[in-house]
This record gives sequence, C-alpha cells and structure tokens, in this order.
Amino acid sequence: MFVSNYPFRHRWSMRRAVILGSVATLCGVPYLTADAGSFEVPAISNPATGVHEVGKLIWLDLETTDLPGAKRFYRALFGWDYRDYHSYGLDYTVAVANGKPVAGLVRRRIVKDTERPSAWLPFFSVADVSVTFQQALGAHAHIRSEPGNLPLRGRQARLRDPEGATFALVSSSSGDPPDDPHARALGTWGVPSLLARDPAGEAVFYQTLFNYAVIGDPTAHGFERIQLKTATEKRASVRPLPDGSDPLNPQWIAFARVASTADTVRKARKLGGHILVATMQTQDGTEAILEDPTGAAFGIAELPETVVSQRSR
Repeated sequence: MFVSNYPFRHRWSMRRAVILGSVATLCGVPYLTADAGSFEVPAISNPATGVHEVGKLIWLDLETTDLPGAKRFYRALFGWDYRDYHSYGLDYTVAVANGKPVAGLVRRRIVKDTERPSAWLPFFSVADVSVTFQQALGAHAHIRSEPGNLPLRGRQARLRDPEGATFALVSSSSGDPPDDPHARALGTWGVPSLLARDPAGEAVFYQTLFNYAVIGDPTAHGFERIQLKTATEKRASVRPLPDGSDPLNPQWIAFARVASTADTVRKARKLGGHILVATMQTQDGTEAILEDPTGAAFGIAELPETVVSQRSR
C-alpha cells in the first residue's frame, strides 16, 4: 500500500482527505488509497454497454507533471478537444477526438527518481478487479495502488508487471466501449504494445491475467512481436526493447492513428517532442515511438485502410 506524508493543510476533514487521496491514487497520483466518495469522473462508455471484454484496452490516462503543456501539445498534434473537471484541488481532463472521449490527463504530483516524469497508463478491462489483482500479485506483479472505486467510472487498481511496466485494471461501471469502425479514427488509440526485455515471459504473465491466446515465436527468424489475442480480436502485442533504446524501460506504448507518420514526427519535433524510436515499417503499417515535452512515451501508427477495416469487424 502506497502512503505518503502529504501535508494536510488548514486541517482538512477526514472525509475530504479520503476523497482526495482516493481520486489521486486511482487517477494516477498515488499517495493514499480509499474509495473516492462523491468525486466523479465520466463513465467510460456512454451509452452504457454492460459488456466486459477481458484484456481489452478501454482507457488511457496521461500522468503528467505539466498538465497545461501536455494539453497544448496533444491538441496541436492530434486535434484533441478537452473537458476539464476540478474538485478537491485535483484537475482531471478528458481528451475528446471526433466527439468521443479517448483519454484522461491528470497532474502528477509525486515522481520518484527512477520514474519518467510523465507517463501514459493503460487500463485493461476485467470482470472482477479484486480477483485479477490477486492473480497478478501471485504472478510477481507489484502494487502501485490497491483496488478502489470511482463513481461512474468503476473499480480500478494499478500494478507493475514483473519487468516494471505500469498498467491498470478496470471493471467499468458502464461496460466497455464497443469495437466499431469509428474506433480507429485519426487521433484515437489502436492496439497497444508492450516493450519488454523478455517478451515471451511477459506474454505468459498477461496470458495468466487475461486468458490471451499467445501467437508468435520470439526465437523464429524474422520475429517482430508476440500477438496477444482474445477469441475474436487482437488486443495487444509484446515486442523486444528496441536496440539502442536507452531512454526506454519496459513499458506499455499506446499507438494513436495518424494520417502520416512522417508528417506527425516532424510536427511533434516542432512542438517540443522527441523521437525515441525512428519510423519503422511493421506488418500492419508504419509506426514511430515519440516522447512528449513532459517526458511521456507514446506511439503513432499510419495504417492502411484495409487493416483498419479488418480490425473493426
């Protein structure tokens, strides 16, 4: 359990402290753990679906040390609009692309020397957060925050996998967003990829949690990545840490769809971003891994329309 010595000034009431601590923990700023009381962030699915597709990436939060700067960067790069929420001294922003929520952005107040100053946190759908949380601990994951509840959002918990990559579990109160043709519009997220020192070992870890089918042999000639699939969809992949990727530790990389990888790379650099992994051709299209001005790593992908259509079925 992660507890800090955050100074409660002006003699806040215990209820206020519990609410603030819980929201900070569940939204990406861990210093207390508890249920979140009356603080509300938007539901993940609207309208509600009532469906939980285990192992599906259904949300992303950017934990950033510079919330205004991050908002300017991603608005300019992807054309995102924003909806801002403020309560009990916390700022939480929902990014919107093509009229649909795609991510949350939250100010990060505590940073360890060993961590990137800012980072994207992926949320994977599960039916029961507490059960999957215990399974993860049994498979050598480490706790970042205990399971807790947020009104409208659902039940969540944050973990580090055996190599240290941070991820979250969520059982959405409103269910998961459906897979549909609009899910891959420009500025929205595609299939995430885990950068790992031991791709095969990490694939087994996530298979244990989400019952993925693991496709790919990391020893095979021409191996590119291990695919993690459910019965109907490719949900994630695991790939080796790129050669010469000193700034990169094991971590999840979410890929946003763009019209042109080359143009987006040039634009990101002008906006203060950095290239972590240069443009590369993959089985599906053209990708690159970038770093925003606050230090968060993310991917961009230029995918042929045929690939997008196949993934949307």
